[in-house]
Amino acid sequence: MKNFRLQMRCNMAEQLHVVDLETCLGDGICADICPEDILEMVDEKAATVEGRADACILCGQCVAVCPTESMTMPQLPMEDFERLPKQPFEYEEFFDFLKLRRSVRVFKDKPVERGVIQKILDAAATAPMGLPPHSTEVLVIDEREELDFLLEQFVKDYEFMIKGFSNPLIRPIIRLSAGAEDFHTLKTCILDIARHANEVYRDHGGDNYMRGAPVLMLFHGNRWTMSYEENAHLICNYAMLAALSLGLGSTIIGLIPPVVDRSKLLRERYGIPKDNKVCTSLVLGYPKYKYRQGIRRDLAGVTYH
Repeated sequence: MKNFRLQMRCNMAEQLHVVDLETCLGDGICADICPEDILEMVDEKAATVEGRADACILCGQCVAVCPTESMTMPQLPMEDFERLPKQPFEYEEFFDFLKLRRSVRVFKDKPVERGVIQKILDAAATAPMGLPPHSTEVLVIDEREELDFLLEQFVKDYEFMIKGFSNPLIRPIIRLSAGAEDFHTLKTCILDIARHANEVYRDHGGDNYMRGAPVLMLFHGNRWTMSYEENAHLICNYAMLAALSLGLGSTIIGLIPPVVDRSKLLRERYGIPKDNKVCTSLVLGYPKYKYRQGIRRDLAGVTYH
């Protein structure tokens, strides 16, 4: 009777959690680690708390810490879990690796193999996310003809904006549309960069937007999901570090996402869903030059209380 009662509790909420009562140690670590208090111990076995099943965020931590694999979740198949390795390096080695990262803007004329790109994406997918399922999608463009087409679009878009800023009648409309903060950034920084980039393109077809990189990654997410922008930026950063580990260089480019995001032509061309916002972008390739020196960076400030 005791096991029957417990099994009924475990089977609630359409099998949210399934517990093997024969192998469950009753140590309570799954209940203790649950961030939403979904689990409790009943008769020294793990069970779903009545009325709390809908609060589950599918983080899988209860499954990940169970020493006997007694806890499973049908919505998170066991084949999606894997044994974690031991920590492969100490802090000093990790910090040395981070110091190797540089924003690379001059690349070799060498394509990046799709297998290497997939390794970067596999690593990027391990980034923490606000709430499952992942809201971030990645668009990878690595065909030179397509990159050249995009460059033309960037030049056209920013040329239109430059002309708009020069018109005193249109400038207030841009300010109202962009908002005070973005308008300030456009006026004090972006326009000068875009003017020069367009001059370089008109002069000799140079690419100051994507820096002639052989790969462009665009990270976009559904704007109606929680933390979609934070997710995209975290995944982009993981991709950047993964590229470094594979001998590639990369740079996060802020000029690109707004153009793609507001372009009906580009959104349709690349199948970007209407509810998705293009949040950030990364160009990458094999560096043409090897850096010999690093530049120290510090935070704007640190305060303890």
